[in-house]
Amino acid sequence: MGERVRLCGHVAHVRRLGRIAFIVLRTFENMEQITVKKGEVPEEVWSLANELDHEYFICAEGRLVESNIAKAGRELFPDHIEILSRSKTPPIDLFGKVEAEFPTRLHYRYLDIRRPRVKAIFRVRSTVVRAAREYLFSQGFVELHFPIIIATATEGGANLFPLKYFDREAYLAQSAQLYKQSAVAAFGRVFAIGPSFRAEKSRTRKHLTEFWQIDVEKALTSNDELMEIQFNLVKHIYRRVADENQRDLEILGVEVEVPKKYYRITYDEALDILRRKGVQIEWGEDFGADEERILCQEFDQPFFIEGFPAKETAFYYMVSRENPKYSLRIDFMGPGTYGVEWSSGGMREHDPSRLRQRMVEQGLDPEKFGWYLDMFNYGVPPHGGFGMGVERVLQTLLKLEKIHEAILYPRTPDILEP
Repeated sequence: MGERVRLCGHVAHVRRLGRIAFIVLRTFENMEQITVKKGEVPEEVWSLANELDHEYFICAEGRLVESNIAKAGRELFPDHIEILSRSKTPPIDLFGKVEAEFPTRLHYRYLDIRRPRVKAIFRVRSTVVRAAREYLFSQGFVELHFPIIIATATEGGANLFPLKYFDREAYLAQSAQLYKQSAVAAFGRVFAIGPSFRAEKSRTRKHLTEFWQIDVEKALTSNDELMEIQFNLVKHIYRRVADENQRDLEILGVEVEVPKKYYRITYDEALDILRRKGVQIEWGEDFGADEERILCQEFDQPFFIEGFPAKETAFYYMVSRENPKYSLRIDFMGPGTYGVEWSSGGMREHDPSRLRQRMVEQGLDPEKFGWYLDMFNYGVPPHGGFGMGVERVLQTLLKLEKIHEAILYPRTPDILEP
């Protein structure tokens, strides 16, 4: 302390008491206090201090000293202040005293993301993605980057965003599924972290039309191993956030508990739970947001649902050889009030004739999957994988009411800008 420093940031608040001005500066990392005393600073510094207003971007230079008054435990006594950018009066409170309605916050999202609470969410998100890469690299996975503009539907013909690709029709990728399957035969263990797009008109706490996934695929695996990989991945993410984001968690008022174990239930057992709770649901129906909420609240640790009806799973999932009613799909679920489905995955079908049959059963035209089907004629090993939603893990981890909070600029059926 006592050294000369330069602090730059937005003016969050200015309090003037006679011959003293207290400036709360929101830097990129912290909230800092600048104390300007008339008569102890050059006159132009005092004049500038009285000119400042909310969201002016300034730089101040001077002595940084310990303080028992300032929240940061230190304050800057400047001998130089420079205004780099002026600001109109913000339409929303960025200091956190008055909470704007969420639609208003989204309208001014470019201002909303300056708020300490929102910045804390995205610092945690950065840790989540970095920790995912760290764990997967430690397990020998190779990171690849797959196409976002594609010619073939991945998850079937519905929920696609079409676009004109010169003189052809193309789509935004629903997932990296087909391409990561193509790569697993060459590398054995692959992953990608990138955006996916689904034109679902769902308006729930867990749905976005543009979202980010941790897409993983592994050769010569099993559902048991895929469960272990997913659990250990999430455990590593939680541990990293707990260790590295203490200040952000304090701002958010969240305590992170690293998962200790996971549970396994079957689709049929999940149906029993729902029916005991009074939910009318037929065998073969997939679970919606309401059903998932009920199931998540039954558990205090993450859990897997396995043994889904084959007719309700995507064509690329392997069907049980023992009982063709069931597929080898597994869903990984976050626990508790803020729990949602984190991922879907399982073993893939690598027999081209069975794949073609599954496509026909689901009303898809195998001819539109030419390259994908053809590659299975060239020695593709048994494999499986999963796609884990970054926003969904973050939603549970930080106890966020809406998934829209977990992405910088959310896209839904109703939100296209900013």
